[in-house]
Amino acid sequence: MESNRLHPRFGREVTGFDVRALDTQAIKEIRTTLAGCGVLVFRDQVLDDVALERVSRQLGDGRLEEPARTWSHAPSTRFVSYLTGFQDASGKPIGVADNHTDYWHSDQEFRCDPATLASLYCLVPPTRGGATSFATTAVDQLLLPAELVERIRPLWSTRRPAPTHDNVDHVEVSHPVLLTSPQGNGEFVYASENTERFLGVSDEEGSALKAQLLQHCLNDQNIYSHEWRMGDFVVYDNAQVLHRREVFEGVRWLKGTKIFAPSEYFAVPEGEVVGVASPA
Repeated sequence: MESNRLHPRFGREVTGFDVRALDTQAIKEIRTTLAGCGVLVFRDQVLDDVALERVSRQLGDGRLEEPARTWSHAPSTRFVSYLTGFQDASGKPIGVADNHTDYWHSDQEFRCDPATLASLYCLVPPTRGGATSFATTAVDQLLLPAELVERIRPLWSTRRPAPTHDNVDHVEVSHPVLLTSPQGNGEFVYASENTERFLGVSDEEGSALKAQLLQHCLNDQNIYSHEWRMGDFVVYDNAQVLHRREVFEGVRWLKGTKIFAPSEYFAVPEGEVVGVASPA
Protein backbone atom coordinates (compact mmCIF):
# COMPACT_ATOMS: atom_id res chain seq x y z
CA MET A 1 0.00 0.00 0.00
CA GLU A 2 1.25 3.45 -0.91
CA SER A 3 0.09 6.40 1.14
CA ASN A 4 0.47 10.17 1.28
CA ARG A 5 -0.16 12.70 4.01
CA LEU A 6 -3.63 14.25 4.17
CA HIS A 7 -2.61 16.90 6.70
CA PRO A 8 0.72 17.81 8.32
CA ARG A 9 -0.55 16.61 11.71
CA PHE A 10 -2.65 13.54 10.91
CA GLY A 11 -4.27 11.38 8.26
CA ARG A 12 -3.06 9.35 5.27
CA GLU A 13 -4.42 8.80 1.75
CA VAL A 14 -4.00 5.27 0.37
CA THR A 15 -3.99 4.63 -3.37
CA GLY A 16 -3.77 1.51 -5.49
CA PHE A 17 -5.23 -0.90 -2.94
CA ASP A 18 -8.55 -2.76 -3.02
CA VAL A 19 -9.89 -3.18 0.53
CA ARG A 20 -11.95 -6.17 -0.61
CA ALA A 21 -8.65 -8.08 -0.86
CA LEU A 22 -7.63 -7.76 2.78
CA ASP A 23 -5.30 -10.42 4.16
CA THR A 24 -3.67 -10.79 7.59
CA GLN A 25 -0.67 -8.62 6.71
CA ALA A 26 -2.77 -5.87 5.16
CA ILE A 27 -5.11 -5.77 8.17
CA LYS A 28 -2.14 -5.45 10.53
CA GLU A 29 -0.62 -2.68 8.40
CA ILE A 30 -3.89 -0.75 8.22
CA ARG A 31 -4.52 -1.02 11.94
CA THR A 32 -0.98 0.10 12.78
CA THR A 33 -1.13 3.02 10.35
CA LEU A 34 -4.58 4.13 11.51
CA ALA A 35 -3.49 3.93 15.16
CA GLY A 36 -0.71 6.36 14.31
CA CYS A 37 -2.58 8.84 12.10
CA GLY A 38 -6.29 8.78 13.05
CA VAL A 39 -7.79 8.91 9.51
CA LEU A 40 -7.23 6.76 6.41
CA VAL A 41 -8.71 7.56 2.99
CA PHE A 42 -8.84 4.74 0.42
CA ARG A 43 -9.55 5.93 -3.11
CA ASP A 44 -11.53 4.21 -5.90
CA GLN A 45 -13.23 1.47 -3.88
CA VAL A 46 -16.26 -0.57 -5.00
CA LEU A 47 -18.28 -1.72 -1.98
CA ASP A 48 -21.85 -2.96 -1.80
CA ASP A 49 -23.47 -3.27 1.62
CA VAL A 50 -22.28 -6.85 2.13
CA ALA A 51 -18.68 -5.98 1.26
CA LEU A 52 -18.76 -2.84 3.43
CA GLU A 53 -19.91 -4.86 6.42
CA ARG A 54 -17.32 -7.59 5.82
CA VAL A 55 -14.40 -5.17 5.43
CA SER A 56 -15.49 -3.23 8.52
CA ARG A 57 -15.52 -6.40 10.61
CA GLN A 58 -12.05 -7.35 9.35
CA LEU A 59 -10.54 -3.98 10.25
CA GLY A 60 -11.99 -4.01 13.78
CA ASP A 61 -12.24 -6.76 16.36
CA GLY A 62 -15.01 -8.49 14.41
CA ARG A 63 -17.91 -6.68 16.08
CA LEU A 64 -19.99 -3.83 14.68
CA GLU A 65 -22.39 -1.51 16.50
CA GLU A 66 -25.85 -0.81 15.13
CA PRO A 67 -26.24 2.86 14.12
CA ALA A 68 -28.22 4.93 16.61
CA ARG A 69 -31.09 5.73 14.20
CA THR A 70 -33.04 2.70 13.01
CA TRP A 71 -34.52 4.45 9.97
CA SER A 72 -31.00 4.82 8.53
CA HIS A 73 -30.29 1.06 8.54
CA ALA A 74 -29.64 -0.53 5.16
CA PRO A 75 -32.31 -2.99 3.94
CA SER A 76 -29.85 -5.87 3.86
CA THR A 77 -28.06 -5.30 7.18
CA ARG A 78 -28.69 -3.25 10.32
CA PHE A 79 -24.93 -2.63 10.67
CA VAL A 80 -24.69 -0.35 7.62
CA SER A 81 -26.34 3.07 7.75
CA TYR A 82 -27.40 5.29 4.87
CA LEU A 83 -26.70 9.03 5.00
CA THR A 84 -28.68 10.39 2.09
CA GLY A 85 -31.67 12.38 0.94
CA PHE A 86 -32.69 9.75 -1.61
CA GLN A 87 -36.13 8.20 -1.26
CA ASP A 88 -37.62 4.84 -2.17
CA ALA A 89 -40.36 4.32 -4.77
CA SER A 90 -43.06 5.27 -2.25
CA GLY A 91 -41.35 8.54 -1.35
CA LYS A 92 -40.03 7.33 2.00
CA PRO A 93 -36.50 8.52 2.92
CA ILE A 94 -33.98 5.67 2.93
CA GLY A 95 -31.54 7.34 5.29
CA VAL A 96 -30.59 10.38 7.36
CA ALA A 97 -30.94 13.35 5.01
CA ASP A 98 -29.41 16.16 7.10
CA ASN A 99 -27.48 18.62 4.92
CA HIS A 100 -26.66 21.39 7.42
CA THR A 101 -23.39 21.95 9.24
CA ASP A 102 -23.07 19.43 12.06
CA TYR A 103 -21.65 19.68 15.57
CA TRP A 104 -18.05 18.63 16.13
CA HIS A 105 -18.43 15.21 17.71
CA SER A 106 -17.15 11.66 18.17
CA ASP A 107 -19.40 8.86 16.93
CA GLN A 108 -21.02 6.74 19.62
CA GLU A 109 -19.66 8.93 22.45
CA PHE A 110 -23.07 8.67 24.16
CA ARG A 111 -22.57 4.92 24.71
CA CYS A 112 -20.75 3.36 27.66
CA ASP A 113 -18.86 0.99 25.38
CA PRO A 114 -18.59 2.93 22.12
CA ALA A 115 -17.50 1.44 18.83
CA THR A 116 -14.76 4.02 18.33
CA LEU A 117 -13.67 3.18 14.80
CA ALA A 118 -15.99 4.20 11.99
CA SER A 119 -16.14 4.10 8.21
CA LEU A 120 -17.81 6.21 5.54
CA TYR A 121 -18.13 5.12 1.92
CA CYS A 122 -19.15 7.57 -0.82
CA LEU A 123 -21.56 6.29 -3.43
CA VAL A 124 -22.80 9.72 -4.64
CA PRO A 125 -20.87 12.89 -3.75
CA PRO A 126 -22.83 16.10 -3.10
CA THR A 127 -23.32 18.67 -5.84
CA ARG A 128 -21.66 21.41 -3.81
CA GLY A 129 -20.09 21.41 -0.33
CA GLY A 130 -20.66 18.48 1.99
CA ALA A 131 -17.09 17.84 3.06
CA THR A 132 -16.50 15.83 6.21
CA SER A 133 -14.06 17.78 8.35
CA PHE A 134 -11.70 16.15 10.85
CA ALA A 135 -9.64 17.65 13.69
CA THR A 136 -6.98 15.74 15.58
CA THR A 137 -7.25 15.47 19.37
CA ALA A 138 -3.66 14.26 19.86
CA VAL A 139 -2.21 16.11 22.84
CA ASP A 140 1.28 16.30 21.30
CA GLN A 141 -0.16 18.04 18.21
CA LEU A 142 -2.38 20.52 20.04
CA LEU A 143 0.31 22.39 21.97
CA LEU A 144 -1.80 22.21 25.12
CA PRO A 145 -0.31 23.97 28.15
CA ALA A 146 1.21 21.44 30.54
CA GLU A 147 -0.92 22.71 33.42
CA LEU A 148 -4.10 22.18 31.37
CA VAL A 149 -3.10 18.60 30.56
CA GLU A 150 -2.47 17.86 34.23
CA ARG A 151 -5.77 19.49 35.22
CA ILE A 152 -7.84 17.30 32.89
CA ARG A 153 -5.87 14.09 33.40
CA PRO A 154 -8.01 12.77 36.31
CA LEU A 155 -11.31 14.17 35.01
CA TRP A 156 -14.30 12.52 33.36
CA SER A 157 -16.92 14.26 31.22
CA THR A 158 -20.45 13.33 30.21
CA ARG A 159 -22.66 13.23 27.13
CA ARG A 160 -26.11 11.93 26.19
CA PRO A 161 -27.90 10.77 23.02
CA ALA A 162 -29.88 13.10 20.79
CA PRO A 163 -33.69 12.82 20.94
CA THR A 164 -33.63 11.36 17.40
CA HIS A 165 -31.45 8.44 18.50
CA ASP A 166 -34.08 5.71 18.81
CA ASN A 167 -31.66 2.76 18.95
CA VAL A 168 -29.72 3.55 22.12
CA ASP A 169 -30.35 3.73 25.87
CA HIS A 170 -31.19 7.32 26.81
CA VAL A 171 -28.82 7.67 29.73
CA GLU A 172 -26.07 10.13 30.55
CA VAL A 173 -22.65 8.48 30.36
CA SER A 174 -19.20 9.61 31.41
CA HIS A 175 -15.78 8.91 29.90
CA PRO A 176 -12.22 9.90 30.80
CA VAL A 177 -11.23 13.23 29.27
CA LEU A 178 -7.79 11.86 28.33
CA LEU A 179 -7.25 8.54 26.56
CA THR A 180 -3.87 6.83 26.20
CA SER A 181 -2.72 4.90 23.15
CA PRO A 182 -1.68 1.27 23.83
CA GLN A 183 0.76 1.60 20.90
CA GLY A 184 2.73 4.41 22.52
CA ASN A 185 1.26 7.04 20.18
CA GLY A 186 0.49 9.48 22.98
CA GLU A 187 -2.67 10.82 24.62
CA PHE A 188 -5.90 12.10 23.09
CA VAL A 189 -8.53 14.54 24.31
CA TYR A 190 -11.92 12.79 24.44
CA ALA A 191 -14.33 15.73 24.53
CA SER A 192 -16.50 17.39 21.90
CA GLU A 193 -19.15 20.03 21.36
CA ASN A 194 -21.60 17.41 22.67
CA THR A 195 -19.84 17.19 26.04
CA GLU A 196 -22.38 18.03 28.75
CA ARG A 197 -20.36 18.54 31.92
CA PHE A 198 -17.07 17.74 33.64
CA LEU A 199 -17.47 15.68 36.79
CA GLY A 200 -15.83 16.78 40.01
CA VAL A 201 -15.55 20.47 39.09
CA SER A 202 -17.95 23.40 39.15
CA ASP A 203 -20.14 24.08 36.13
CA GLU A 204 -18.21 27.29 35.57
CA GLU A 205 -14.82 25.55 35.53
CA GLY A 206 -16.20 22.71 33.40
CA SER A 207 -17.45 25.17 30.79
CA ALA A 208 -14.07 26.92 30.78
CA LEU A 209 -12.20 23.62 30.36
CA LYS A 210 -14.44 22.56 27.49
CA ALA A 211 -13.94 25.91 25.75
CA GLN A 212 -10.16 25.73 26.16
CA LEU A 213 -9.91 22.20 24.82
CA LEU A 214 -12.14 22.87 21.82
CA GLN A 215 -10.27 26.08 21.04
CA HIS A 216 -7.07 24.06 20.67
CA CYS A 217 -8.71 21.14 18.82
CA LEU A 218 -10.66 23.30 16.36
CA ASN A 219 -7.90 25.67 15.40
CA ASP A 220 -8.00 26.22 11.62
CA GLN A 221 -4.49 24.77 11.27
CA ASN A 222 -5.66 21.58 12.96
CA ILE A 223 -8.50 20.71 10.53
CA TYR A 224 -8.61 18.57 7.41
CA SER A 225 -11.78 18.79 5.30
CA HIS A 226 -12.36 15.78 3.08
CA GLU A 227 -14.02 16.61 -0.23
CA TRP A 228 -15.86 13.47 -1.28
CA ARG A 229 -15.28 11.60 -4.53
CA MET A 230 -17.26 8.61 -5.70
CA GLY A 231 -15.57 5.47 -4.35
CA ASP A 232 -13.86 7.08 -1.36
CA PHE A 233 -13.70 4.78 1.67
CA VAL A 234 -12.68 6.60 4.85
CA VAL A 235 -11.85 4.90 8.14
CA TYR A 236 -11.27 7.01 11.24
CA ASP A 237 -10.65 6.63 14.96
CA ASN A 238 -13.08 8.62 17.11
CA ALA A 239 -10.61 8.55 20.00
CA GLN A 240 -8.10 10.48 17.88
CA VAL A 241 -10.26 12.88 15.88
CA LEU A 242 -13.40 14.96 16.07
CA HIS A 243 -15.43 15.35 12.90
CA ARG A 244 -18.46 17.09 11.45
CA ARG A 245 -20.46 17.30 8.23
CA GLU A 246 -20.25 20.59 6.35
CA VAL A 247 -23.35 22.14 4.74
CA PHE A 248 -24.05 20.98 1.19
CA GLU A 249 -26.37 21.34 -1.78
CA GLY A 250 -27.91 18.52 -3.82
CA VAL A 251 -28.32 14.91 -2.80
CA ARG A 252 -25.39 12.84 -1.61
CA TRP A 253 -25.22 9.20 -0.56
CA LEU A 254 -22.72 8.02 2.02
CA LYS A 255 -22.81 4.65 3.77
CA GLY A 256 -21.36 4.16 7.22
CA THR A 257 -20.40 1.54 9.80
CA LYS A 258 -19.48 1.71 13.50
CA ILE A 259 -16.57 -0.60 14.29
CA PHE A 260 -15.36 -1.89 17.65
CA ALA A 261 -11.63 -1.18 17.88
CA PRO A 262 -9.03 -3.83 18.77
CA SER A 263 -7.81 -2.65 22.18
CA GLU A 264 -4.24 -3.74 21.51
CA TYR A 265 -4.01 -1.07 18.79
CA PHE A 266 -6.39 1.71 19.82
CA ALA A 267 -7.35 3.76 22.88
CA VAL A 268 -10.79 2.46 23.81
CA PRO A 269 -12.87 4.54 26.28
CA GLU A 270 -14.75 2.63 28.96
CA GLY A 271 -17.68 4.65 30.25
CA GLU A 272 -20.08 4.64 33.15
CA VAL A 273 -23.75 5.55 33.44
CA VAL A 274 -24.17 8.58 35.66
CA GLY A 275 -27.88 9.24 35.25
CA VAL A 276 -30.92 9.26 33.00
CA ALA A 277 -30.60 11.61 30.04
CA SER A 278 -32.99 14.51 30.42
CA PRO A 279 -34.84 15.76 27.32
CA ALA A 280 -32.89 18.19 25.13
